[in-house]
Amino acid sequence: MAFVHVDISVRGFTEAEARSGLRDLLDEFQHRHWLFRPSAVWDAARRCLAVGIDYEGHDTKLCGQAVLDEVRDCVIACLQSASDIHFEIDDSRFTPVA
Repeated sequence: MAFVHVDISVRGFTEAEARSGLRDLLDEFQHRHWLFRPSAVWDAARRCLAVGIDYEGHDTKLCGQAVLDEVRDCVIACLQSASDIHFEIDDSRFTPVA
Protein backbone atom coordinates (compact mmCIF):
# COMPACT_ATOMS: atom_id res chain seq x y z
CA MET A 1 0.00 0.00 0.00
CA ALA A 2 1.32 3.45 -0.89
CA PHE A 3 0.13 6.84 0.24
CA VAL A 4 0.34 10.42 -0.91
CA HIS A 5 0.55 12.90 1.94
CA VAL A 6 -1.23 16.17 1.20
CA ASP A 7 -0.84 19.41 3.18
CA ILE A 8 -3.50 22.07 2.66
CA SER A 9 -3.78 25.63 3.99
CA VAL A 10 -7.23 27.04 4.60
CA ARG A 11 -7.40 30.80 4.93
CA GLY A 12 -10.32 33.11 5.67
CA PHE A 13 -10.98 32.09 9.27
CA THR A 14 -10.10 33.88 12.43
CA GLU A 15 -8.32 31.80 15.03
CA ALA A 16 -11.51 31.67 17.13
CA GLU A 17 -13.62 30.51 14.15
CA ALA A 18 -11.12 27.78 13.28
CA ARG A 19 -10.71 26.53 16.83
CA SER A 20 -14.47 26.45 17.46
CA GLY A 21 -15.05 24.03 14.60
CA LEU A 22 -11.87 21.98 14.85
CA ARG A 23 -13.38 19.07 16.81
CA ASP A 24 -16.28 18.75 14.34
CA LEU A 25 -13.86 18.89 11.41
CA LEU A 26 -11.64 16.14 12.79
CA ASP A 27 -14.73 14.06 13.53
CA GLU A 28 -15.95 14.51 9.96
CA PHE A 29 -12.58 13.35 8.62
CA GLN A 30 -12.89 10.17 10.71
CA HIS A 31 -16.21 9.34 9.00
CA ARG A 32 -14.44 9.27 5.63
CA HIS A 33 -12.60 5.96 5.80
CA TRP A 34 -10.60 6.74 2.63
CA LEU A 35 -8.77 9.58 4.42
CA PHE A 36 -5.87 8.31 6.52
CA ARG A 37 -4.17 9.94 9.51
CA PRO A 38 -5.96 13.30 9.20
CA SER A 39 -4.72 16.26 11.20
CA ALA A 40 -5.92 19.83 11.46
CA VAL A 41 -4.40 22.59 13.58
CA TRP A 42 -4.45 26.35 13.73
CA ASP A 43 -1.07 27.56 12.44
CA ALA A 44 -0.61 30.84 14.28
CA ALA A 45 2.57 31.78 12.40
CA ARG A 46 0.84 31.50 9.01
CA ARG A 47 -2.60 32.53 10.34
CA CYS A 48 -4.39 29.62 8.70
CA LEU A 49 -5.89 26.24 9.35
CA ALA A 50 -3.28 23.64 8.40
CA VAL A 51 -4.65 20.27 7.31
CA GLY A 52 -2.62 17.15 6.59
CA ILE A 53 -4.06 13.91 5.22
CA ASP A 54 -2.72 10.70 3.70
CA TYR A 55 -4.58 9.28 0.73
CA GLU A 56 -4.01 5.87 -0.81
CA GLY A 57 -2.36 6.10 -4.22
CA HIS A 58 0.74 6.94 -6.20
CA ASP A 59 -0.21 10.01 -8.25
CA THR A 60 0.60 13.14 -6.25
CA LYS A 61 -1.41 15.47 -8.48
CA LEU A 62 -4.53 13.29 -8.64
CA CYS A 63 -4.45 12.45 -4.92
CA GLY A 64 -3.78 16.08 -4.03
CA GLN A 65 -6.87 17.21 -5.92
CA ALA A 66 -9.00 14.43 -4.38
CA VAL A 67 -7.93 15.41 -0.87
CA LEU A 68 -8.48 19.11 -1.61
CA ASP A 69 -12.07 18.32 -2.68
CA GLU A 70 -12.69 16.28 0.47
CA VAL A 71 -11.17 18.93 2.75
CA ARG A 72 -13.22 21.66 1.06
CA ASP A 73 -16.45 19.69 1.63
CA CYS A 74 -15.61 18.99 5.28
CA VAL A 75 -14.48 22.52 6.11
CA ILE A 76 -17.56 24.11 4.56
CA ALA A 77 -19.80 21.67 6.45
CA CYS A 78 -18.09 22.06 9.84
CA LEU A 79 -16.75 25.60 10.15
CA GLN A 80 -18.43 28.93 9.71
CA SER A 81 -16.77 32.15 8.66
CA ALA A 82 -17.90 35.65 7.81
CA SER A 83 -15.05 35.85 5.26
CA ASP A 84 -14.23 34.23 1.97
CA ILE A 85 -12.48 30.91 2.46
CA HIS A 86 -9.46 29.99 0.34
CA PHE A 87 -7.90 26.54 0.00
CA GLU A 88 -4.39 25.86 -1.23
CA ILE A 89 -2.38 22.68 -1.61
CA ASP A 90 0.96 23.39 0.05
CA ASP A 91 2.53 20.00 -0.64
CA SER A 92 1.59 16.66 -2.13
CA ARG A 93 4.24 13.97 -1.87
CA PHE A 94 4.53 10.22 -2.24
CA THR A 95 5.00 8.49 1.11
CA PRO A 96 5.87 4.80 0.89
CA VAL A 97 4.56 2.77 3.79
CA ALA A 98 6.46 -0.26 5.02
